[in-house]
Amino acid sequence: MSIFNRLRGSFRRDRSDADLNAEIQSHVEMRERDNQNAGLPSREAREQAQKQFGSAAVIKEETRDADLVGWFDSVVKDLRYAARMLRRNPGFTAVAVLTLALGIGANTAMFTLLDQILLRSLPVKNPQALVALRMRGRHYGSNWGANAISYPMYRDFQDHNEVFSGMFARFAREVSLTYEGKSELTNAELVSGTYFDILGVSTILGRPITPNEDRTPDGEPYIVLAYDFWRQRFAADPNIVGKSLIINNQKLTVIGVAQPGFDGIELGRSTKLFVPLMMEKLILVDTDTPPKLQDRRTRWVNAFGRLKPGVSQQQAKVSLQPFMHSMLEMEVKEAAFSNASPYDREQFLKCWIDVLPGSQGRSNFRESLSTPLWVLMAATGVVLLISCANIANLLLARASGRQKEIAMRLAIGASRRRIIRQLLIETLSLSALGAIAGLIFAAWVVKALIAIYLPNNNGALSISSAPDLRILGFTLAVTILTGVFFGLVPALQTTRVDIGRTLKDQGGAVVGGGHAGMRKSLVVAQVALSFLLVLGAGLFLRTLNNLSSMSPGFPVSHLVGFELDPSLAGYSSDRAKSFYLQLTENLSAIPGVQSVGLATMRILEGDEWDSGMTVDGFTAAKAGQNPEPYMNEIGPNYFATLGIPIVAGRDFTMQDNREVRHSPRPDSWTPTAVMINETFAKKYLPGQNPIGHHVGFGIDPGTHTDMEIIGVVKDIRYTGLRDEIPEQAFIPYLGSRGVGSMVVYLRTASDPDKLTSTIREKVRELDPNLPVFGMRTMETQISNSLSSERMIASLSSVFGMFATILAAIGLYGVMAYTVSRRTREIGIRMALGAERGRVMWMVMRDVLLLIAVGVAIGVPASLGLTRYVKSQLYGVQPHDLATLLIAIVALATVASISGLIPAMRASRLDPMAALRHE
Repeated sequence: MSIFNRLRGSFRRDRSDADLNAEIQSHVEMRERDNQNAGLPSREAREQAQKQFGSAAVIKEETRDADLVGWFDSVVKDLRYAARMLRRNPGFTAVAVLTLALGIGANTAMFTLLDQILLRSLPVKNPQALVALRMRGRHYGSNWGANAISYPMYRDFQDHNEVFSGMFARFAREVSLTYEGKSELTNAELVSGTYFDILGVSTILGRPITPNEDRTPDGEPYIVLAYDFWRQRFAADPNIVGKSLIINNQKLTVIGVAQPGFDGIELGRSTKLFVPLMMEKLILVDTDTPPKLQDRRTRWVNAFGRLKPGVSQQQAKVSLQPFMHSMLEMEVKEAAFSNASPYDREQFLKCWIDVLPGSQGRSNFRESLSTPLWVLMAATGVVLLISCANIANLLLARASGRQKEIAMRLAIGASRRRIIRQLLIETLSLSALGAIAGLIFAAWVVKALIAIYLPNNNGALSISSAPDLRILGFTLAVTILTGVFFGLVPALQTTRVDIGRTLKDQGGAVVGGGHAGMRKSLVVAQVALSFLLVLGAGLFLRTLNNLSSMSPGFPVSHLVGFELDPSLAGYSSDRAKSFYLQLTENLSAIPGVQSVGLATMRILEGDEWDSGMTVDGFTAAKAGQNPEPYMNEIGPNYFATLGIPIVAGRDFTMQDNREVRHSPRPDSWTPTAVMINETFAKKYLPGQNPIGHHVGFGIDPGTHTDMEIIGVVKDIRYTGLRDEIPEQAFIPYLGSRGVGSMVVYLRTASDPDKLTSTIREKVRELDPNLPVFGMRTMETQISNSLSSERMIASLSSVFGMFATILAAIGLYGVMAYTVSRRTREIGIRMALGAERGRVMWMVMRDVLLLIAVGVAIGVPASLGLTRYVKSQLYGVQPHDLATLLIAIVALATVASISGLIPAMRASRLDPMAALRHE
């Protein structure tokens, strides 16, 4: 063999670079001595030797490339061999792929929802640099939504900060859009002129709203369309820029179409129209109060900033506090604080500004689904673990039939590492096939979940069921981890054989014993994990049942509601009142309609309107404990329509509604009559007859109490079924100076769904341009409010059932394998007189032991884990004993049935045939 060939052989062996370089240098020195012995001078001998070996580095690289190609060829051969082995066992392959497809598919589907709802940032420039501002502490004034500050405060922060490269403000609102004679209600967003620039969002047509549109209140009648809305509503009209749309009965000119993929910064509320904040009066349809652009006492805009490079969120928070306090000290000196109590002033001055992550914008929808989605993601992870354990059991069972093959390969020189690699490639191939099927399954599941649990989002929630790179990356990671997880241990067990005994047909007992112990351990793990899912499903089902069976305080059948907002069509307050009176009369005349009632707040929708009040005869025990009841403006027959009993006093009449007078504040009117609920009366007028007492809006010292309590109604739930019943106060809507959006409730004698077309026709008769929205029965409304609970209860039940079936299959497989391994033993026992019942008990004893060990592990684990889902439970404790016992009995019953089959098979063995069994 030549020196170069020997070098190549050395390079192909697993040797370090240092060793290879030393060998090359040794050969160079040897050739140099040969050249010197041949009579060459030392220098020339060295140069020729080095020249001869100058290609050693090239040889090394070429050899390594050849090794890489050889490794790749080896992997390809392993893949081909794995494919042949899977084709030879179609039953095993089908079961394994199906099991993995369900496990991987469920995880991919849940991650798709989790990713798109909880994890994704806004599709804007560098979203991680965005932060949101939130005023913390006791505010003095009114609030329009969470995480809001006043517009003047936003402008002050915009002009006086050293931590933001820019800021923007926004406010979401529904508006009436009329185009080509068709009116509809759609989502709009009031935005500052810096909105598009700070977010880094461009337009595909026209231009965005710019800082120039932050100059003139009511003087910027422009609008930018969202891309998807432009395509759907305007058929992607390329000439849309420059056209006029009627927004709230006023013309606004389209100046641009936003870039694809951007529909605002609030998940669950897809913005269709972007309007300059200067058009606040038009969009908010508020003509009776001072403009909010100048009002420091109203918190309504969401303010966001983009951090300068190198500035952290905490640094920004610390930097803004001094200027924040200087603003507060300035505000308490204004006339609006002239009647404030010393306590209110003191608490207001303690307010501070918080800086929150803004990369995902803001979304109440995201917050409501956060815990349910994480819980369900954890549940699908448990299902995947159980699936892996089941596949591992199948592989261990299959390994018993491959013992001779593995022993033969080891005997002829194959390394254990080489065989383990081959077996892992087989399991990874199975995992890959399961992942491909799982992706198809996941796309179907995501569509089904959206259709079942998010059916009424009206396009506001854009979730794609098609996998993107993030989803594919997640699935790939799960596929690899799954393949290694369920393949590594069986591969290690399979290659740990006694070659001599196995080739002599004596390895079965030896290897089988090890496999049996591992398989039983896997079954115990499956039982424990299944118990966690079954218990969780039981808790969530009980929660859903508790909420579904709960009465909101009034009969919900035959009750339908819808919403209208005449102010969006340019109606004045007086004209809106007349419209509602005529509408009430027309709807009451519909055959089958028993009663009609109106209110400004739709109950059981999560919305709230609270107001500070002064109650004659009530003195707060501590400062800051003034009455702040939930409010609602209603019309006559509202309580009769909903079926809420009046327990004291009387209902509103038309005379009450029309009795209005000027309050001490010149900018508002106050009705003279008010009704309260039982909780209000018990809390603020305990032991007294509340009828005849007086209350007033406001908590400042000297507040006038102009409103007389004329009635007390039975308690009902206000925001949702989960919430405690609050104190409530009701005032007549016709006694309000400003009337806008109202919800109209109708109590019917027959199915209300059959009257919806008639109801819409009655509205069109009065005004064909007024859009009717939110038409649904109270039963549907309550059902929608429980969508999160229904999703987590139903899906956790499905996962629990699937996990239990997998655990039962795993238990069956282990016991069937055990019975087959003990066939001769059972035959001997029966030949010696063992009864069938004793044989069955011998098998069932092992079954019950496995179940007991699994449950014994699962119970303490559940006590530690269920506390994390406590916020999702209602009317049941995480450690509820009844649910715990039901879960144990259900799981034990199913598992026992699966073990009973091999037990019965063992009891029916023919002793003579069993004795001849090999």
